Amino acid sequence: MKGVIVLALKEMVIEKFGIDKWENASVKAGIKKEPLILPISNVDNQIFLRVVNSLCEVLNISFIQVANAFGDYWVNVYSQKMYRVYYENVKTAKEFLLKMDSVHVATTKSIPGANPPRFEYEWKDEKTLIMKYKSRRGLIDFMVGLIKGVGKFYKEDLKVTKLGSDKVEIVFPYC
Repeated sequence: MKGVIVLALKEMVIEKFGIDKWENASVKAGIKKEPLILPISNVDNQIFLRVVNSLCEVLNISFIQVANAFGDYWVNVYSQKMYRVYYENVKTAKEFLLKMDSVHVATTKSIPGANPPRFEYEWKDEKTLIMKYKSRRGLIDFMVGLIKGVGKFYKEDLKVTKLGSDKVEIVFPYC
């Protein structure tokens, strides 16, 4: 996983809960001295998961709550500073979500070592999209949180339901 994800998580925790909570979670995760992480650094998936699980303990919240908080923060705060271009000329949550696989394809080509999740799309009906999550990381709960964050960004009341370890159903309020 790319360092930008860890940096965003760290920024969110420090901003919302304080640096002491981040430091406590890092120690609980077995990180004695925090390494220098750049946005393009490669971070071991297991280290990321250890930090997230430690945050659950330190903050006394569930994994899903961490994933939802991260999704909201990534979409509505962090990516607005780093990746604003992806939101330009996109007017709805549906447009944005349907663009994500092509963004990840471009990311894979432009950033050495990038291996973001891929997505497949299937329309259940004109208002209901099934997004298939294709990644070995098993972070479908983070995808759910990110989709909810997209709904908030576009001020749309999306109904987001995890259908399993690799599928999410999104019901759009209008089409």
